Amino acid sequence: MESNYSATAGDFEAIEEALNFVFDPALHHIFKNRKYLKKISVISFDNKFLYIWSFKKIKNSKPWKKLPQKCFMYRIYHNIEITKTDRSGWKAGVWPELIYEYLPKELLGNDFDYPKISGSLLGDFLNNQKKIYGETDNPYAIKEGYLATIVHEYGHLYYQLHKNWWFSNKKYNLDLLKSSLFLYVNKKTRVRPDLCIPSPFFFSEIFAFCCEYEAGRLFLAEFKKMLDRYVAIDLKEAINQEKKKNLESEDSVLNQNTTNIIAFVWGKILVEKFPRTWPSKLLEKIKI
Repeated sequence: MESNYSATAGDFEAIEEALNFVFDPALHHIFKNRKYLKKISVISFDNKFLYIWSFKKIKNSKPWKKLPQKCFMYRIYHNIEITKTDRSGWKAGVWPELIYEYLPKELLGNDFDYPKISGSLLGDFLNNQKKIYGETDNPYAIKEGYLATIVHEYGHLYYQLHKNWWFSNKKYNLDLLKSSLFLYVNKKTRVRPDLCIPSPFFFSEIFAFCCEYEAGRLFLAEFKKMLDRYVAIDLKEAINQEKKKNLESEDSVLNQNTTNIIAFVWGKILVEKFPRTWPSKLLEKIKI
């Protein structure tokens, strides 16, 4: 169903408030590298326009608004039908993909050189969260949950700019493949000294959850209270399910399809046990 939601000044202020959290000195122990943060562009939308917050200047486009730290806001007309579900959340990347057709060339390219997050505006987000997921025990049905969601997506991209969960560097991959081939055919070769195993996807999810949780602890008290209750309900259910499982023949509740539960478990342990050093622990590369 096509959205009929039109942006308000409050919607823009909410995104700018979330950006202020990301750049706040209180989160500097997480987001130490400002260069990485400034690579990330933010995309939102209503029924007629895409709204873009970026540190990149877009040629032949006058910024709709200028923000602190030389961030620019742009507005671009679109004609995309965006589903209710897609208007209830945020994503590390661009979604729906039709948005790519409207983006200026300065923002096109892979999500490592030109990282982007995207999602709905505050009012649209809250309306759809309530309709789809309900209000009771839903920490994302309040404004603070919206702000934390944006910090969460920044966490994903910040982590991925340090370390991806798959082999994404083509030059490195080719060097690795060729070195191995040479060794198999009994040729001498110099093997790279920095052999790194990519971390699983849930490492990124844990890092993003920790970012969100830390923002809640520092800035969003009501959200954190609701999130704690929300997670406790999920973990109690997970414990009940785990008790009934035969782990000799079936997966644990902790598996690649339950990265949210894994993030809840490890995220809380990390921020409590290592309150200042969990970012470096998760960003540290695994070497062999």
